[in-house]
Amino acid sequence: MARRQSRTDIASGAIIALTALAGVAVWSRLPAEVAIHFSASGTPDNYVSKPVGVVLMPALMLATLIVLKLAFRYDPPDVPRMAATITVATMAFMSGIHGLVLAWNLGYSVPFDIVLVGSLVWTVVMVAYALKAEYVD
Repeated sequence: MARRQSRTDIASGAIIALTALAGVAVWSRLPAEVAIHFSASGTPDNYVSKPVGVVLMPALMLATLIVLKLAFRYDPPDVPRMAATITVATMAFMSGIHGLVLAWNLGYSVPFDIVLVGSLVWTVVMVAYALKAEYVD
């Protein structure tokens, strides 16, 4: 009997698929060597080949999804909705980072100070949400 997919699985899978499609859509405009990591000043400090640069984040997203699913199965939260929210938010966050990396490699200006602040804010919001859901409600 086939296992029924949850809405979280479907949403997460869709985000991963759209992230992969974004890389495929801009493939012809990307350089042969793609910057995938940047210093705090926005200077690239790690490059990979274009195929790796396009596939790496969707693959990391899939691996992260599997780890989250296993973690939430092993230690389920008291509020099941929390697992879904954190999972989908993490996939969306990773997709956004991939989009910014692609944009930089396409020659668009990416404000890295805002990216760093946004990443920090996202982390604080997710941790606060999890703590509130587990310990306050």
